[in-house]
Amino acid sequence: MPHFQAQDTRSCISHYMNRNATMIILSLFHLFSLGISVSDAFLVGPLQRPVQISRRPTEALKLMRRQREKAPSVPVASMTTDTEEISPSAMAVAFDSINRCRYACTRFRRHAEPKKEPAQITAIAKEGKNKAIAEPTASESDKIVIRQVLHCLNIARRAPSGFNSQPYRLLMVSSVQAKEALAKCCHGRNADRVRDSDCTVLFLADREWGRDWTRFGKFLDARNEGNPIDKWMKRKIQMLVLLFSSGYPLPRFLSAPISFLVRSIIGFMGAITRRRLLVPTLSSAETWSTKNTMLVAMSYMLAATSRGLATCPMEGVWVPGIKRALGIPRRYAIPLIVSTGTPYHTPTTDLDEADDVGMAHGSGSDKATPRYPLADVVFADVFGSEAILPS
Repeated sequence: MPHFQAQDTRSCISHYMNRNATMIILSLFHLFSLGISVSDAFLVGPLQRPVQISRRPTEALKLMRRQREKAPSVPVASMTTDTEEISPSAMAVAFDSINRCRYACTRFRRHAEPKKEPAQITAIAKEGKNKAIAEPTASESDKIVIRQVLHCLNIARRAPSGFNSQPYRLLMVSSVQAKEALAKCCHGRNADRVRDSDCTVLFLADREWGRDWTRFGKFLDARNEGNPIDKWMKRKIQMLVLLFSSGYPLPRFLSAPISFLVRSIIGFMGAITRRRLLVPTLSSAETWSTKNTMLVAMSYMLAATSRGLATCPMEGVWVPGIKRALGIPRRYAIPLIVSTGTPYHTPTTDLDEADDVGMAHGSGSDKATPRYPLADVVFADVFGSEAILPS
């Protein structure tokens, strides 16, 4: 920027700038300091408050939309299209805020106590006052939260999966009876979180994808309705999914050794050809389906956080008991369950409560749990080589 004398600057401003132009320049200066693009700057308007990271992940998006509604008419070239509702800079701010605000909630607020039937009240009265503490019961679920959770699950289905095979099922447990049955199969305070939260989502990984062979074929046909997929191309995709998933439609005592044999043969082929024949490294059926399912789980937790819901991923559960209680087929593994609801402590209380093993999980963006240094986990080009920002 060229340098002018103070007197020249004042004269230029007095002759060529009015008050509104000065306000626009100041506004653009604040926006460029935040790294917002030129096209977004014209959409914000003069002297708006800059978008900052907040406790509420959605505040950045709401503020940008509010600013657009108040913005004056601008040339068509600087306006976003109908398909681009949120600018890239706003999405980056919102996504960073959501990641900072996400934490594992150790305690949920109960929405309402379950209504007891008259027969139950009579039975409790007959027990007398000598009984010290009644057994814990699951709480009623907030219908508003349940609707939000269903929307988050619908968004989470957009998570990627190998060949778009989607080897998972999502089971939402929200009724009092189902929550109580699930809580009895959870260890420690995990049971309290299941009882107190509005719902718990079970992420089921399909270890026998081959049983969905016909269903996946129909899915491929429906996806290419205007341009039908070739029969042999469809069979090729199905065979590739079956190869990578190791999910043969057989009982476990047969599919496990077959999967091991196929993986061993493919690995041996790569070894004897001295890597001239490049073959993929295959995983077991449970490993393959689990890594696809975890992408959905993370997408769900971020979607819930963006709507102000607290989540707690848990793995301290008795899987055979859960399958028996909720009628889950044996073909599914349960790598993770996520309780969702309203946190017992609001972020303003600045309380970071530890769980039953003495570990704190944070309470939002202002009190996030620590992580290993960046240099210890992120490398560049070669393992162990420090990642340095380009100059």
